[in-house]
Amino acid sequence: MAKTPLTPCPRTVAEAVEMLVEEFDDRQKAEVALTFKTALYLLHFSLGSHIRKTCGLWAPDSPLRRDCSRALGRDDLPPDEASDVIVEALWERLQPYRDFNTRR
Repeated sequence: MAKTPLTPCPRTVAEAVEMLVEEFDDRQKAEVALTFKTALYLLHFSLGSHIRKTCGLWAPDSPLRRDCSRALGRDDLPPDEASDVIVEALWERLQPYRDFNTRR
């Protein structure tokens, strides 16, 4: 599901994760969940780019970006690092999907 211009951007990491969980099908959830935590950087140019574009992380006054910064105990984060915070939170939320393929 693509965001429409009328869809408000998430304001917190939890809201962004929830938006992505609702947007992804089971296969996509399993793909993220099966990624090794140490390899999440590989999602930077795909999932991370999607997050940066659809969640308004490029705006300097983005509430979501501020929430990502707070999650790391910093005053501000560049959009790239903010999307990494969301990717990791999404990965943690999707760990129950690790065995998605074994249930089929």
